[in-house]
Amino acid sequence: MARFSVAKPFAATATAAAPRLSPRRRRRRLLAANATTARGALPLPALRKPTKPPPPPPLHPRPSLPVPTTSSDDDGDIRRKPATGATASLCSSGAGDVLRLLDALRLPPDEDVYVSLLRDCADAAEVASVHAHIAGKFAVSGLPLPLANRLVLAYAACGDIGAARQVFDEMPVKNGITWATMVSAYSDGCFHHEALQLFAQMCHQVRGITGDHYTHAIVAVLRSCARVNELQFGEQVHAFVVKKNGVCGDVGSSLLQLYCDSGQLSSAWHVLEMMRFSCQEPVPEAAWTSLITAYHRDGILDDAIDVFRAMASSGIARSSFSLSSILAVCAEAKNKGCYGQQVHADAIKRGLDMNQFVGSGLLHMYAKEGQLADAARAFEAIDGKPDAVCWNAMAMAYARGGMYREATRVVYQMKAAGMNPSKLTMNEVKLACFR
Repeated sequence: MARFSVAKPFAATATAAAPRLSPRRRRRRLLAANATTARGALPLPALRKPTKPPPPPPLHPRPSLPVPTTSSDDDGDIRRKPATGATASLCSSGAGDVLRLLDALRLPPDEDVYVSLLRDCADAAEVASVHAHIAGKFAVSGLPLPLANRLVLAYAACGDIGAARQVFDEMPVKNGITWATMVSAYSDGCFHHEALQLFAQMCHQVRGITGDHYTHAIVAVLRSCARVNELQFGEQVHAFVVKKNGVCGDVGSSLLQLYCDSGQLSSAWHVLEMMRFSCQEPVPEAAWTSLITAYHRDGILDDAIDVFRAMASSGIARSSFSLSSILAVCAEAKNKGCYGQQVHADAIKRGLDMNQFVGSGLLHMYAKEGQLADAARAFEAIDGKPDAVCWNAMAMAYARGGMYREATRVVYQMKAAGMNPSKLTMNEVKLACFR
């Protein structure tokens, strides 16, 4: 019986068993297959970057708006002339931008717009540009009085006193504000003789001067009298003030300062008494302090202390200004150490003992009296960084008291703080070391 072999599937081909490869050959064959695939395969698409937004359109320059500098011929042909003078400055100023825009829109500016522009002007050239525009609009009717006053004030505030006076002279009608503005402009600009002349002219031409502008004019002219030592003119102003409405407030303080600067301390005391008993409002602290400083300057120390006592009894609040002034008096007055300690207690009560000016006054007072421990406490209590005056005073106090070690230590501490001792301090410290 014949033997049959197992039938094989149709279309099957006999293949020889694949030889078993070593790991090294298998790795090489895998690398070769990958290289072949890489050469024949299509590359992977690259990642797309996010698209940037389109750039903004370029900024166009500001359009040059027309300036009303046109002129018409007889035949009706309107031709534009180039801007010259003050009108040309409109192109480079903030006020000019506003006026140019209003002209382009054919919107005539009113008086309030001009006043606002003049208030914001930064220099005289800008004021002149607005002035030129104003003159073109009010060429027929003339400047209104409030606008003319603002124009004078704008020129004066920018330092152009000549232009302010020109506008002042061209005004057909003036009021108290106009005169007071011009007098104050002369006084602030150090044209003191012109301020006196204009004030005298004001008194002859203007009747019924009252209000704040009256006060400003009086204060300005009294300040000019003090600067040029015109005491006789100041006395005439004093009589004018008494005739009008009395010596009160800033006017009284300015009048008292004039007498103090001129050395007329009896007249200054008389003005202070008038202010105390004839005015309903309290006397300002500046008036009291001016008289105390004047007495101290002339060496009348007891009267200076009496003025401070009257000030305290009147209930006037003391500040570092008045306390430092009276402490300087107590430092030079003999047998007034007890009163100086009372001033110190008042400074502590008001929280001013750590003030730099009050602390310096306490230091000087205690150093002059030889109370070095109290002087050192006042020096250490000064709030913030003591100035060179305090350091020199402390070093000299120790040197004059024979404490050369402490004086030398203060000098080194002063140098470490970035300050150089004065020659007088160094001489005092050297003398103390040689003793």
